[in-house]
Amino acid sequence: MRILAPIAGLVLAIAAHMLNNALPLLVALAGAASGMPPPTHEPPLDTGFLKNFIGDTLMQLVIFLPFFLVMALAVWRSGVWERRVIREELAGEVGRTISTGEYHDIVGDRILRTRRIDPTRPRASAALVNAQHELAFRKRRVKDEGKDPERDDLAAGWRDEIRNLRGAVFRHQH
Repeated sequence: MRILAPIAGLVLAIAAHMLNNALPLLVALAGAASGMPPPTHEPPLDTGFLKNFIGDTLMQLVIFLPFFLVMALAVWRSGVWERRVIREELAGEVGRTISTGEYHDIVGDRILRTRRIDPTRPRASAALVNAQHELAFRKRRVKDEGKDPERDDLAAGWRDEIRNLRGAVFRHQH
């Protein structure tokens, strides 16, 4: 299921780009259908490739920079929120499903850094970190619904998964 979201995003981006490229043609066709004569065109200016390339790049930058900045701000704020939720929700799991050292790493987590428990086993470590994060998000969702995360079956399942993954990670270390 995780692969579907990026694929859907890519398909939507391609469709939006195709629509953007087709808009002048659609406008011309709509004008022709309503009986409007096509606009007269001037011959293109005789400028070099580099000048046109730089000019168009700067124009695109000016047009799309605000949208990029809004997107970058949204992604940054989302990351800040995620790290805060993980920190807050896993604080109660120290000594239970999270070790003190792991929690210290969670508190010190910063943007664009991937926390790993065992760098020699990146896949198992990533699975364990992911399970810990899923537990944190599940606890938050349950609390937001006004329920007790200690009585939630899914949260209990994530705790079991963490124990199993931890056993697999540490079993192979020795």
